[in-house]
Amino acid sequence: MKRLISKVVIIFSFFTLCSAATAAEQEDVNLAKEIILLEANSYRVVTEFNVYGIQKDKKSEQRLFDVLAIGDELSALFIEQSSELDVSWSKYRSFAWTKHKRADGDTYVFNDMRILHKELLTAIESVKKQVNSDLLPAKDLYRVNSVLLIEQLASEYLELSAATFGTFGFAGSEQAIKIEVRSKDFERTIEELKKQYTDDAAKTRSINKIALRWKFIKTTLLAYNERSAPFAVARTVGYIRKQLAAI
Repeated sequence: MKRLISKVVIIFSFFTLCSAATAAEQEDVNLAKEIILLEANSYRVVTEFNVYGIQKDKKSEQRLFDVLAIGDELSALFIEQSSELDVSWSKYRSFAWTKHKRADGDTYVFNDMRILHKELLTAIESVKKQVNSDLLPAKDLYRVNSVLLIEQLASEYLELSAATFGTFGFAGSEQAIKIEVRSKDFERTIEELKKQYTDDAAKTRSINKIALRWKFIKTTLLAYNERSAPFAVARTVGYIRKQLAAI
């Protein structure tokens, strides 16, 4: 009887340890994804900041508020990995919220915002290395990278649009070059996602919807020097964002 109990205890302990190890591994994977989503969210701050600057309505202000709140939640996940990250996020989000109503005519607002964003991205990059974000499973990696790329594209296009509208400061060749490069990267990433989910009909439908909208938005993005359509881009990116969340 004692031997039987001992065996049961050993088996129970083994499965408990396995479950704990699995939970720890899952937490690591989640953190590796969440830090990339925080990076994506930091670019979305730029998008919503610009949309509000151009539109100045309650809905766009609420979207900026919501994006900052998401960033608060995501940044709080990495207190153990980096105190610098929390400080950098706090400075960046405080600047965005403080300046969103006071930035008219401030030709330095984007320069100042870029400096704070660069500091934040440096802290994020450090955490990404700690949690091995580049070693995520392929499906997860392609999905979160798709989110990151579309948010980067939207933010760079909206910066150019804000400059065109004369809302804030300036934007130029750097943003234009990034749009061209990242457009190709996003397209490749979507193709990779299609390959990863060939056996999942629901997710394949979502990816196909993204690809269809991408064809529409790509033309607009690459025509940044011919015309400006910030609201159409913001709406389409919002749709793509929802479809990516469904994958």
